[in-house]
Amino acid sequence: MDRRRFSLAVAALLGVPSVAFSAGNPFLGYTQDELDKAYDQRNWAPNSAEVIGRYATDSAAVREKYPPRTERYGSSDAETLDIFAPAGAKGLPVMVFVHGGAWRALGKDDSSAPAPTFVDNGCLYVALNFANIPAVRLPDMATQCRNAMLWIHANIARFGGDPQRIFVSGHSSGGHLSAVLLTTDWSTLGAPVDLIKGGVVMSGMYELYPVLLSARSSYVKVSAGEVIALSPLRHLDKIVCPVIVANGDKESPEFQRQAGEFATVLAGMGKLRGRFVLPGKNHFEVPEALNDANNGLSKAVLDMMKV
Repeated sequence: MDRRRFSLAVAALLGVPSVAFSAGNPFLGYTQDELDKAYDQRNWAPNSAEVIGRYATDSAAVREKYPPRTERYGSSDAETLDIFAPAGAKGLPVMVFVHGGAWRALGKDDSSAPAPTFVDNGCLYVALNFANIPAVRLPDMATQCRNAMLWIHANIARFGGDPQRIFVSGHSSGGHLSAVLLTTDWSTLGAPVDLIKGGVVMSGMYELYPVLLSARSSYVKVSAGEVIALSPLRHLDKIVCPVIVANGDKESPEFQRQAGEFATVLAGMGKLRGRFVLPGKNHFEVPEALNDANNGLSKAVLDMMKV
């Protein structure tokens, strides 16, 4: 089956129109209000502001103890990244983290907290920064993330990383962007097709069609073609590495459904490395699992990186 027929078949199985969407229509029996709430995690996490605040304070504490090297991978001020590396690093595996924030908030300075899990276990940790909506559009965000990965592949050896062992992770909208990176044909960008050796997608959105039927369409402006291009579930044939899928059991029903369907299809392809539904965790608490190297998810991630 060719790539286009494969993608259309997946879309059909998911009950997703393959070409167009119409904002405001119900999806899977949801009323419009229910769908809006299903794609706004604040409705399911009363402590969301507190947890998001921890991202910044925990990250600041990590940066003080583990000062990173900040590098620019693009021409704009937003196109930077922080590299955390053990002393004397040489030829170590690299974990790249793509932050969440509903595509319109947060940055690399909110993403430092997991660094010790990797640095203390013989890995490099890279926190990506990129422009958010409304400064750029979603396709531009994806392009910046791809450019960052290309830069990392070309330059990470200078910082003690192994360009042949690059992994990617992300949470929420960063989980979506990580899945976009995992479904990128890197050979068309002058890089090895297996540039990414493994992925960790947490609480992401892998099919944009229902997302754009929700209230998020008020600020995420994309064309029908861009919905197709940026929906990882429609490009599964491009995934060439193992993937871990995680979410919390206190997340909204749509985020749980999307994670479950993504994991199910990956398992059928033989690409699912692990499936984690974190008990008692809401959407915003999920990425904090990586802050603890003894957490089951962290152990699985480090095992995938073979450290």
